[in-house]
Amino acid sequence: MSGITIHSPSSVLDLAAASTAKSKRAWFCWLLYLLSGAAVLSPLLWAKVPPLVDYPNHLARMWILVHRGDIAELAQNYVLHWRILPDLAMDCVVPALSQLMPVLEAGRLFIALTMAGLVAGTITLHRVLHGRFAIWPILSVLFVFNAVLFWGFLSCLFASAVYFFAFSGWIASRAWRPLPRLLLFAAVGAVLFLLHAFAFGLYGLSVASYELGRRLQGRRLPLASLVSYAVVCLHFIPGLLLWYVSLGNVRSAYTAYGDLSPKVYALMAPATFGAYAEALDRTIWLLVGIGLLFALSRRALKIVPEMRLPLAAMAVVAVLMPNWVNGSWGADFRLPVILPFLLIASTRLEIASKQLVHVMAVIATVLFGMRVVAVSHSWQEYDRRFGEFRRASAVIPAGSRLLVVQTPVGDETPSLPGVSRLLASLQPGVFHHMGALAVIDRSAFFPYLFTQAATIDVAPRNKGIAQTSAEPVTPADLALAADPARAQFLDQRSDVYGQLPYWRHWPQSFDYVLWIDFSGKAKPYLDQLISVHAGSFFEIYRIQR
Repeated sequence: MSGITIHSPSSVLDLAAASTAKSKRAWFCWLLYLLSGAAVLSPLLWAKVPPLVDYPNHLARMWILVHRGDIAELAQNYVLHWRILPDLAMDCVVPALSQLMPVLEAGRLFIALTMAGLVAGTITLHRVLHGRFAIWPILSVLFVFNAVLFWGFLSCLFASAVYFFAFSGWIASRAWRPLPRLLLFAAVGAVLFLLHAFAFGLYGLSVASYELGRRLQGRRLPLASLVSYAVVCLHFIPGLLLWYVSLGNVRSAYTAYGDLSPKVYALMAPATFGAYAEALDRTIWLLVGIGLLFALSRRALKIVPEMRLPLAAMAVVAVLMPNWVNGSWGADFRLPVILPFLLIASTRLEIASKQLVHVMAVIATVLFGMRVVAVSHSWQEYDRRFGEFRRASAVIPAGSRLLVVQTPVGDETPSLPGVSRLLASLQPGVFHHMGALAVIDRSAFFPYLFTQAATIDVAPRNKGIAQTSAEPVTPADLALAADPARAQFLDQRSDVYGQLPYWRHWPQSFDYVLWIDFSGKAKPYLDQLISVHAGSFFEIYRIQR
């Protein structure tokens, strides 16, 4: 009969076998997703306060947002100041999660969502671009422990993870009617800006270059396509309006390109989990680079055609990005960190030799395993030290003003107990904001809590001894400021935010000193300091007047 197809028994068996094989591949793929996700999140099990440089500072802000109304000493030191800002991801999500769990657990969950979101977002974008789930995007786990995460730029990284889902949604909805699509993604773009301006920039650059690439005919852009392209770009307007409104709330307009050193760091940033690239970081970067060059030389790395322009545009912007933008440091290594995730999502690897694929998979697995082990062991040691300080901080009366001093370690970087130097060494920068934990435990005033261009500001009584962005005082500066006659010139030395050094009159302005020291050097004697607790790597002093 016409229109009826009769399959032979052998063809039916072939179809069934193909369906079974496809189902097995899908299950294997999802199993790898789950195992990789569990492994990448496992270091969080070893740290109550994950030792990311800025994180204790941010965590203290979250504590204030949630508990300021409950604790009188917090209210004496800090005030809330909600307004339109371009980096509200953590400020919105963590207090909301804190309605269901303690603030410290909410903070860890936020970090877990950020790390998992980068991998899940890469998998989602790859699925949208290629039409199927694949094993290849799992390679993104190699880049989760990157420089942006190390420095604790969590709102930026969380918003970047959301960007991957937003961009995926934009591509997946290309068959929608134009008006509903533009209205929905205008709202999505505005939310991305409020989460973090960097993510809105990523989204705008990705969508604009993606849509331009789809419309180009050779090197020509027909007039009709130009009109439709302009209509598409209209949905960026709400985000741009929010940016304009937020300009009066940013900390500073200071922008600086920087010298060669930050650019080298930016190049290494996707595989660097520290203030500088260590042996493991360099090994990952080198082997990934060799693998990429090999795949390109064999033409085994296939890029989705419509993603060529977005990738090229992001590479150009990454090269041109200054080190400082609007008073924010580290702008130049944020985009390089995102590029590997976008490249993985935009490509597929086609190598005929299964043996070669297996070798590459083993190498990637070993590198990833070494990274997870290194981070887990180092975080466990950092958490032990954070815990030691938190217990010792009981000697600090509630509401006290805490000054932090840190002795430079010099050229010899200390090792971490139980961790090979080939995997990781002690990062002194991790302790720069450790004193902010006293805000949580003792409602203390921490002088360089992230305030001013934030949802938290300092109370009027502390305005003169607060800086938006700073580091611990060095012993030399501490000794200098102890002498009023020698410290007078500090009243004319403002930073990029127009703020004076918070420590310039410390004997009169602060109550206690936390002195962190990994160098073993003798401390200068100062009459104003009376030791009240000596720890394994720090000492707490009371300031006598």
